[in-house]
Amino acid sequence: MRTTIKTFLLVWTAALLLTANVWAQEEQDSNTVIHEAFPEFAPMELEAAAEEPLTSVSLALAEAFQEGRNVYELVPVTIEDIATADGEFEESFGHVRPGPLRVGMVRTIEPVPLSVNDDFAIRTLLPDKQDVWTFAIRSPRAYGIRVHFEDFDVGGGSVIVYAMDGGQMIVRGPYIGRGPNYSGDFWTAFLPNDTVFVEVTGAEAPRLAITEIGHFDRNPAGPAHDGGVHVQAPAQLPCHLDAMCYGDPPVSVIARNATGQMNFVCDTSICACTGTLLNDLDDTTYVPYFLTAYHCLHTQAAVATLEVVWFWQRNSCAGILPNYAALPRTVGGTLLESNPTDGGNDMAFIRLTDNLPGGVGLAGWTTSRPSTGYGIHHPNGDWKRVTFLSDVGFCPGCAGCGDPTDYDYYDIDDGIIEDGSSGSGVFNDAGRLAGQLYGNCCPSLSCVGEELGCDNVDEFTAMYGEFETTYPIIRRWLEIGGTIHVDGAYSGTEEGTPDHPFNTVKEANALAWNGARIAIKAGYYPETLTFSKRMEVLTEGGTIVIG
Repeated sequence: MRTTIKTFLLVWTAALLLTANVWAQEEQDSNTVIHEAFPEFAPMELEAAAEEPLTSVSLALAEAFQEGRNVYELVPVTIEDIATADGEFEESFGHVRPGPLRVGMVRTIEPVPLSVNDDFAIRTLLPDKQDVWTFAIRSPRAYGIRVHFEDFDVGGGSVIVYAMDGGQMIVRGPYIGRGPNYSGDFWTAFLPNDTVFVEVTGAEAPRLAITEIGHFDRNPAGPAHDGGVHVQAPAQLPCHLDAMCYGDPPVSVIARNATGQMNFVCDTSICACTGTLLNDLDDTTYVPYFLTAYHCLHTQAAVATLEVVWFWQRNSCAGILPNYAALPRTVGGTLLESNPTDGGNDMAFIRLTDNLPGGVGLAGWTTSRPSTGYGIHHPNGDWKRVTFLSDVGFCPGCAGCGDPTDYDYYDIDDGIIEDGSSGSGVFNDAGRLAGQLYGNCCPSLSCVGEELGCDNVDEFTAMYGEFETTYPIIRRWLEIGGTIHVDGAYSGTEEGTPDHPFNTVKEANALAWNGARIAIKAGYYPETLTFSKRMEVLTEGGTIVIG
């Protein structure tokens, strides 16, 4: 059970109801209904670090990896290749400033995908009579690599992929069965440096294919970490503010820990943005609902490649940075709702996979526009920063600004935003999210054609998609949380929420996802169905009979 009770606030203009679990704030105008939820932390018992650390058997095998035998090496990426990728990316995203950040490219494994076979992978019999197959992939000059598996089915075996980071082994996996999303198609999380080692263990020959990799030609951890033979990213602007240098208040610790750095496949590139975990209204579950910008990603194909990195921040003001590659991360998700940039508020709402680390924040939210607030983001992919903002109301005569019924506009009082900040949250003084970053616009037209910088930040206005527009689109999911409701006696509009349940179990099962709960009111349900997902089924008020 939770120690913190989630709350949902409705402020009506005619009357104000106060209880122990509901509170109010001043309305924006006399006709506005304000919807809000409190923030909270995910419990530490979710901490993935509590699991047994992954180990590799191939590290102890002297002949597991042999140059010219089972090390597949791609041709080096050239300066010209990177310039071409930058040009193609600019054509797609150059209209958004700041926008997504290009940090890498997708490289195809040619002429055929890599697989486990005796012509390539080295097979070794282990003392426990299991086999281990080993091979490696090298993409010269990469800061890091992500691997795309297809046609993945390893039966009772398992797969890990790993890389060496100095003297530390960074491991992803183990991947079993048909992979983490049960589809046989998935991307691994980021592994540092230019060589990835693949280790497949099992009693029977597994099936898998590696068709492509993500090659990071820029460091996703930010420009401060570029160097050596790699292509340099633009220098970090000097007017950024360290998010760890502010107490709570003014900067909410929960909002800060709810903010994640993103990377994902966008066409033939790897892009970086920022997003925020949101709290929902179900007191009994923790579902990783994640809000970011539509212009970052808005298709299920892109969301399937998404990696979110948590706690990429200093341990204190001017303190130590963690090892980026060793930070907890979440890979993959389901696109639930979106709202386009043009004609909408530039919103993408995602349910991430359920491997959240303990201690992440679940941000509260509000449909009220704050008069002052702040944004928390990962500019240029770098560690977490904060930007302080003041509401300017509407933006008459702005260049490149959206519809003021869908967007809010803020003066940048201190700090700045950059590429990679896209999708990040704006929070009110109580730490509740009120929108997600689209970009900047030019209120006086004096800055048309200019790039936002520390010396001209006063000329620009930051533009955020309103949560007021987002809320009615995602309300159903926030009310469901992790529990889909069923009541056979219900006859109204069916949504699966507590107030608008489904009246058949079959409908709830169709909506459910792995890890969901279905709460069924007592009664007889004359239907047949197959539960094919990993779920918890609950009864409410007595016995249920299905069939």
